[in-house]
Amino acid sequence: MRKYRKTIIGSSLLLLLLVMSILYPYYGPMDFNHQVLVKDDQGTVIGRAPFPPSENHLLGTNRNGEDIHWLLLYGAKFTLITAFGVAVLRVILGGLFGIILSLWAPFLKSYFKDFFLTFRYIPSILLGIILMLPIVGNFSDAPVSIIVTYQIMILVFIGFPSVTLFASDVTDELIKTSFVQSSFLMGAGRLHIVRKHLRPYIGSYGILFTVQQIISTLHITMQLGLFGMFLGGRNRAGVFGYDSPEKPASLSNEWAGLIGQNFSEIIRAPWAILSPVIGYFVVIVIINLIKKELEENLNGFQVVKKKQKQKRGARADARSTARRGLFEFVQKL
Repeated sequence: MRKYRKTIIGSSLLLLLLVMSILYPYYGPMDFNHQVLVKDDQGTVIGRAPFPPSENHLLGTNRNGEDIHWLLLYGAKFTLITAFGVAVLRVILGGLFGIILSLWAPFLKSYFKDFFLTFRYIPSILLGIILMLPIVGNFSDAPVSIIVTYQIMILVFIGFPSVTLFASDVTDELIKTSFVQSSFLMGAGRLHIVRKHLRPYIGSYGILFTVQQIISTLHITMQLGLFGMFLGGRNRAGVFGYDSPEKPASLSNEWAGLIGQNFSEIIRAPWAILSPVIGYFVVIVIINLIKKELEENLNGFQVVKKKQKQKRGARADARSTARRGLFEFVQKL
């Protein structure tokens, strides 16, 4: 358990955030503590949203008068579930295709690499904008479920080539090992090799690569949010105060959308963008710590470090003993 201390703590924090977000309708205000104007006793307007952080608004409000901390709690589930779901689909689909490519169709691997070679020179964000523009680039009457499904398919497609090639390369390395080659010589089939020999390694690599893909999905989702490609589409109400042209707002209030819709408020209301940015940063840091710990345990770095510490300790004891002149004379028979 000590080897996975960071993983357990980080996963627990993310799970707690996810549960709080899912249960938001049971304890949080559905209007996000909406307050656009503040008036005195005579009815004179003395304040207008966005309001800075205070006792009434812990993280301040946006231009629409909605509390930022309530928006963050409400939208966390969309951010986390989308990132985890896209990462899992990438690893499952890309992993299966990579294994098939190495074991059943190795002659197609070079063609696959050549076909997706152009994706290395096209930024993922540009590809995502081009593919999402028809359905998310403007207000749409399509159901939210269809919009989200379409966006998830695009996000999975963007990361599919890299995951497939990674899974294929790992499979090629495992096939070269002596125990796999021995099984082939003894007449074992490809399915037997996958079930008995490759599955334990693929499972370990799959968990690690899923965590890596979660970080990758969060990165590209935040970039898409800056360009107005919000998960779930755009809210027709928009952002208050931008009538021409109308400022789009996130319909789901996921964190990348909150960053994108409040990006222009960096001068007037910096808390409106800094709060979701800091939340996004904290989540990425937690997942990155989990990834590094999984990498260390997978590669056996901790075992090497312990051995090095033991050797250094033994050398230090030997030096201190030699300096004190504590020698034992053994009579040779």
